[in-house]
Amino acid sequence: MVKRTPADNWFSKCVRARANWTCEYCGIDLTNDRGRLHCSHFISRGYNATRYHPLNAFAHCYGCHQKLGGGRWGGGNVAEFTAHYDDVYGSENRELMRLMSKMPFLKHKHHIKPMSDWYRPIFRDMERRREQGEDSRIEFDEYPELTTMANKISFEFD
Repeated sequence: MVKRTPADNWFSKCVRARANWTCEYCGIDLTNDRGRLHCSHFISRGYNATRYHPLNAFAHCYGCHQKLGGGRWGGGNVAEFTAHYDDVYGSENRELMRLMSKMPFLKHKHHIKPMSDWYRPIFRDMERRREQGEDSRIEFDEYPELTTMANKISFEFD
């Protein structure tokens, strides 16, 4: 099992707030029962290069998280999770995540605090926007080091 970090905590909150506390698969609203909404990774959290990337995560209720596998290799319905991924993010982003997952995230542990510091204010801003009545999906930017990694992949294939 992969240990949760403070960066996981803030990233997970951002993913779930992005979806307005609603399961992105079945559509159940869990605003009043937030603990039942999970941050579900397409590619396992064990791959540090994609672990905190917004394009690798969904807000799924417990049932959908279990059904889809709780991660690309989590034993669920891989074909169904892949189709869901492609519907939400597109197959080109799925390929980007696959390639990024193979990259080393050098000194990953040194990035935990900066990632927490990156995602915490994003989450707080999302919550403020929700309190002001915004109910649509709120996209958020990934931690800058992840952008650098994605750009290296794009450069290699141009």
